[in-house]
Amino acid sequence: MYKVILFLLLSIFSYASQIIYLQPKWKDSFQFAGFYMAKQKGFYKKAGLNVHILEYKDNTNIINKVLDNNNTYAVAGSELFYWALKGKKIELLMPILKRSPLALLSTNPSVKTLKDIQNKHVLIGKNALKNPSIVAMLKSKGIDIDKLNIAQSRYSIKDLLTKKEIFAIYTTDELYYVKKKKIKYHLFNPSSFGFDFYGDILFTSQNEVKNHPKRVKAFIKATKEGWVYAFKHINETINTILKYYNTQHLTYDKLKNEAYLLKPYMSENFKFNNKKIERIEDIYVFLNMISNKLDISNYIYNPLELTKKERLFIKSHIIKCISTPTWAPFNTMKNGKLVGIAIDYWSLIKKRLHLKSKCTIDNSWSNILYRIKHKTADLTISTTITPKREKYAVFSKPYSSFPIVIATRNNIGFISNMDFLKNKTVAVGKNYTIEKLIRKNYPSIKIIETKDTNMALKLVRDGRAFATADILPVIAYNINKYDFSNLKIAGRTPWKFSIRIMVRKDYKELIPAINKAINSITDEEKAKIYDSWISVHYQKGYTKNTILNIFIISIIIILITLTWIYYLQKEIAKRKKLEKELEKLATIDKLTSIYNRYKTDLSLHSQIEISKRYKRPLSLIFFDIDFFKKVNDSYGHKAGDMVLSKLCEIVSRSVRKSDIFGRWGGEEFLIILPETTEDEAISLAEKLRQKIEKYTFDKVKNITCSFGVTNYKNGDNSETIMMRVDKQLYKAKQNGRNRIEFV
Repeated sequence: MYKVILFLLLSIFSYASQIIYLQPKWKDSFQFAGFYMAKQKGFYKKAGLNVHILEYKDNTNIINKVLDNNNTYAVAGSELFYWALKGKKIELLMPILKRSPLALLSTNPSVKTLKDIQNKHVLIGKNALKNPSIVAMLKSKGIDIDKLNIAQSRYSIKDLLTKKEIFAIYTTDELYYVKKKKIKYHLFNPSSFGFDFYGDILFTSQNEVKNHPKRVKAFIKATKEGWVYAFKHINETINTILKYYNTQHLTYDKLKNEAYLLKPYMSENFKFNNKKIERIEDIYVFLNMISNKLDISNYIYNPLELTKKERLFIKSHIIKCISTPTWAPFNTMKNGKLVGIAIDYWSLIKKRLHLKSKCTIDNSWSNILYRIKHKTADLTISTTITPKREKYAVFSKPYSSFPIVIATRNNIGFISNMDFLKNKTVAVGKNYTIEKLIRKNYPSIKIIETKDTNMALKLVRDGRAFATADILPVIAYNINKYDFSNLKIAGRTPWKFSIRIMVRKDYKELIPAINKAINSITDEEKAKIYDSWISVHYQKGYTKNTILNIFIISIIIILITLTWIYYLQKEIAKRKKLEKELEKLATIDKLTSIYNRYKTDLSLHSQIEISKRYKRPLSLIFFDIDFFKKVNDSYGHKAGDMVLSKLCEIVSRSVRKSDIFGRWGGEEFLIILPETTEDEAISLAEKLRQKIEKYTFDKVKNITCSFGVTNYKNGDNSETIMMRVDKQLYKAKQNGRNRIEFV
């Protein structure tokens, strides 16, 4: 009765109190010790928070409970990603457990393998059926979840110890009783099957984050302090739980056992890992639990420090965004929606600032500039500064920057400078920045204005213009997508294009807030955007005929004058250098000088096709550096960059010329091995593992790598083979790191 009264009082005075809902099953265990200690040690009070810890019942939908109370916080597992991707307006604040202790335990003697549970009775909660690690583990063995004999209700410890059933348990909690009673059991842990996701996650509603940003920040800070304290003072924490929260009559021994089992599961920095989140998204799509992959970053808490003036402006304005759909891959149409690099950046910025905004479309860039100038639109998301535009608009800091390149037909030689275009026709988009730059700096070039870059490329293709120019991703994207097979990137202009958001001048209060949002976008988020959109294919400088012509001309010139030879050699060296720069932009990772993600992915597609067509062996080695974050934290990012570079040198010297070695992302690398069996790949992986382990990376000590190995199997595509080798890499990390796992 007292709980009902307490809840009613809290509901009435919810403006003054913050409520944390915890699962009743583990409410008194060490699993929520951080919340208890944050309250008992006064961390919440010091932060100006009046926090009440309540349990919720199994028949309560905790997601709706949070959404119905703007000041309510709660804890749940990785199933939160499922509900977020289903459109629930929740905000995931921080991971408490970096790995989930959730597993299936069988006390039924007839259940010895996971497949044996198909026709058996399973005691499992509703949320566990949405947990990606449990679902993925079951479906990986062909188990139809819809046909399982499931009782979606709570079970007691007595049930666990007396019934011959299958239970969903936390290995850090209920397993204690099973072992103590020496009951025979089989444990099916998702991590053993390669599925290792987050455990407990603190979350709230998006309204709470939007309306009370300071409160959310204070709540997170105090909660972190509570968890750090709990694990630094385990004995004190256990005594606190026994004294104030022990309604389930747990023993000191049980809580101590749980504390030390739980400690390795705790998140070190309480931050989400983008790679892990992407894997969770992929699993949900792969298992058909969601129809389309959405951007989960829209639901991950990433706060900004806005001034009162900035918050007031954002709260009181609905921002009218306008964009052209004709500048792919920055702004383009797909399935009736405006998408692209700029749209992805704008989505992150909107989310971070909680902006109320929707982009309208206008096919004419001139119209967009007109509307910004005359204040019928508020901003556009992908442009750059010009003196003329500065008269009526203000600009954000650049969120991206690319060189402006020149595209011609294949029969044109390499263009080393803009003077080569003198008196020639160049097609460019009307009112585009490149048009203004050419008119101002190279008036002898004849300009043809077009609607967009795609139209300009068509004019070049058809011989009605000699060349066109735009930034590298736009030219490359259009050449590839529309198969302009007779066109290539032939040179580079002296200019770079810094892409910014342009805002009407009387809305200048918005610019500092947008800049803060741009600063908050991580390198991982940027890489994810570029990997999704930038596919750079282009032909290199010279065809065979061109090389032959140059050679003949060179011979003639040599016979004419030695001075001219000297000049020509300098020009050729300059051209080759520029060509190499363009090639690096397209295919080479800047830090490590090996292939980048795009080139590696492209090579994987082509090697799979060769293996499939000619029935030749193909193997993959997928590896990453163990505890690489500690290297950056302990020695600094320069030391981390040195480790990446040196490691790539070691691997590059150890693979064949026919092998493809690329950086997949961050500290992850992929080696594609044509004409190589799995045994041969395992042997190479072991050779690399030993070399890396023995190598001295200057002051950085104990660098090791974990390896996953697989080979091409009938029916494979790039997604299935990568999912398989990624699973092996995860297995290697779970089994102790500095090792090799293979199918």
